[in-house]
Amino acid sequence: MTNEKQISPDQALLNQKNEAIEQRRIFTDREAANYLRVGQTTLWRLRKAGKISFRRASSKIIYLQTDLDSYLASTKREAFACAA
Repeated sequence: MTNEKQISPDQALLNQKNEAIEQRRIFTDREAANYLRVGQTTLWRLRKAGKISFRRASSKIIYLQTDLDSYLASTKREAFACAA
């Protein structure tokens, strides 16, 4: 006999929503700059150049983690093979 707990459909839906919220993390300017390991001025320049997506929530600018990760992926460069 197993002791597994049965969860209700409502609880399962709530768990899915919580997971979706965790996956869609939101950053402020300072948090986004720290996440990317750049200064806030650099972040502002990237945003102004259209290289990083952002959103406005009222008068605040926010960044989604998925957008920051997309920016990081877009700047990936392959290493050159060194001939010794």
